[in-house]
Amino acid sequence: MDILIYTSKITPRITFIFDVILKSHLGLKYQIFDSEEAFQALPYLKFSYAAQPVSDEPFIWRSPIMIETTISMQKIEIGTFESEKIFFQSPNKQALLPFDIFGMAFYLFSRYEEYLPHRKDTFGRFPSTESLAFREDFLEKPLVDILVLKFAERLKSRFPELTFQTKTFKKTTTYDIDNAYAFRHKGFLRSFGGLLKQFLKLNLKELRFRYSTLRGKTPDPFDNYDFIMSQHEKKDEDAHFFILFAEKSRYDRGLPPRNKALQNLVKKLAEKNNIGIHSSFASAFNDAKLSKEITALRKILQRKITCARAHFLLLDFPKTYQKYLANGITDDFTIGYADHVGFRASTSKPFPFFDLSRNETTALTIHPFAYMDATLIRYLKISPEEAIEIIQKLAEAVKFVNGEFISLWHNDNLGKKNPWRRVYEESFKNS
Repeated sequence: MDILIYTSKITPRITFIFDVILKSHLGLKYQIFDSEEAFQALPYLKFSYAAQPVSDEPFIWRSPIMIETTISMQKIEIGTFESEKIFFQSPNKQALLPFDIFGMAFYLFSRYEEYLPHRKDTFGRFPSTESLAFREDFLEKPLVDILVLKFAERLKSRFPELTFQTKTFKKTTTYDIDNAYAFRHKGFLRSFGGLLKQFLKLNLKELRFRYSTLRGKTPDPFDNYDFIMSQHEKKDEDAHFFILFAEKSRYDRGLPPRNKALQNLVKKLAEKNNIGIHSSFASAFNDAKLSKEITALRKILQRKITCARAHFLLLDFPKTYQKYLANGITDDFTIGYADHVGFRASTSKPFPFFDLSRNETTALTIHPFAYMDATLIRYLKISPEEAIEIIQKLAEAVKFVNGEFISLWHNDNLGKKNPWRRVYEESFKNS
């Protein structure tokens, strides 16, 4: 046992965040007590987590949110600690830290603010502009990871014999396959319709290009899978592909699951890569469709589907994750914003989903991503050169805390003539 902790009341929120911060981030073995007498009787390194100090051991002030069982508006007053933004500040000057690091991390990891009233965007999503991190300008840094390192320094100063685990920086590139092919394998009617549309527009250059692609003389601009896999082979890194495996709808425009070309592509990608479901826009509002999509992909691959990312990043707390859990999903890669780069949960490290509506830790692990190509291209509308600088800055922030740098790319942005292919290649060189 590395350390003992006293708190007057052990709650699901406290055990959740202690496991994440102490066990996962710092690699500490700990035991928690709600009996002060039992806590004092044992001769281990120890600290208290309470409203007031209980002994001469280090004391961390506990904010009320950690012993509550309901969801309510929280009083957030921003301060600073060693140049970093903090909240849930301690009224007690004896505290080891001037704020409740566990309460702050819990608020951000649980996405507490997304359960509270807020304005949604056009697609019903929680936009970055509604977040505390955006308003207080710490969205582009893994703030909790940084503060945990500072917390470890404070503990080490009190307990020099304490040792922490050393994690290494990890880079993970993921891909959403919304539309496997631009022109090929779409059937006669869709292909003919596309040609006719360009003819009526008198867009002869595009017409010739499409026709040449359909005849197999020109590569399909979305068929960049060999190129993608070659990049991963050079770096000996795993790739994660999230496949839209759904019937066509207004916002789901890919090939249907019965399409043989799509099935063959999925099987090919699955030979050396990780495959997850890219749950459709339509399935966000229809539980039966989600189950059907996962089942269809599982049958093609003859394996369990345990990873997911929602199409359009359509994430609604806690409903989306509750539906994922009900369908055997254990790992989600949706946490991130469509409209801005950065760290939606203020961390670059995976953590369990805590369901606030049920006040419990779940078996679903959340993997936060730092940026998406579409964010840079369509939302921020920046140049490839500016994008390279932003990606490097984000990567350096994650390297500093030895986190996991997850990015999200789309196959349709990686064609030979696409300027964003260079940004993608640079991202591999510099991380």
